[in-house]
Amino acid sequence: MIRQTTHPKRDGRGMRALAAWMLTAALAWTGAEAASPPIEAVEDALRRFVEDYRSDPMLREATFGIEVDGKMWHVTARPGADSDSEKVELVAGAPPEPTFYFTMDRATLGKLDRGEMNPGTAMAKAFSTDVTPMDVAEMAGFTAGESFLDDLLKVTFHFWIRGNPEVIPFGDAYTRFTHGADAVILYYQPGLRSGWLSLKPGQHANEDPRSQTNPFPSMFVVTGGKGVAKIGGREIVVEEGQSLFVPPGVAHEFWNPYEAPMQVVLLMFGEGA
Repeated sequence: MIRQTTHPKRDGRGMRALAAWMLTAALAWTGAEAASPPIEAVEDALRRFVEDYRSDPMLREATFGIEVDGKMWHVTARPGADSDSEKVELVAGAPPEPTFYFTMDRATLGKLDRGEMNPGTAMAKAFSTDVTPMDVAEMAGFTAGESFLDDLLKVTFHFWIRGNPEVIPFGDAYTRFTHGADAVILYYQPGLRSGWLSLKPGQHANEDPRSQTNPFPSMFVVTGGKGVAKIGGREIVVEEGQSLFVPPGVAHEFWNPYEAPMQVVLLMFGEGA
């Protein structure tokens, strides 16, 4: 979810704590390129997010940048006493003070604007070197405070998802490929990660040993199909109507030798999640 930038005016140290926090959510973009909005339509799309965020109950005080195909805008958000006094502004150019900024191309912005991809799915990564359709970088001189992770996640999920209530669609049309399965990130906050997975016939999730353990508990709720799970070295068949609890530090992987996809709601929770 975080990368170091090499921009000559905005380079700085990578946010290592955030990259580590996202360690087990790797997603490598494999979808077909969506239609990119023309460059003159980019600002219109950004203004739609700004207008929606002004009335969002999760509005946070923040100033952040948005870089689309190398062109920079910045947003200043200030909560008010009521929805009529909330202040959210979009301004062309880099932020006036060092802060973080989102990076993407026009194709990714188009997907976000049309609701075809959510920001968690677009940004999640396992390792700091992973390349994702949407990312976050920091300007030189920016220092993240203790509440930065919480603030960043709330800005990410609530600025880039429009509507009240916010609806996050999931299903095969909204996935990216992660750890051997197709996935949609539903929502993250410190202490909670949630997602939806579709393990297609022949796919093997968490086959890479580096991805098989977490320092926090996981719950896999099977909502369709069946597959094979290997938990702590023991193989079992799991199927629709079952949930599977995996304790912290226990290796786990899943594969599907059957003819239909296995669909799973994934919950990771507790300290460190």
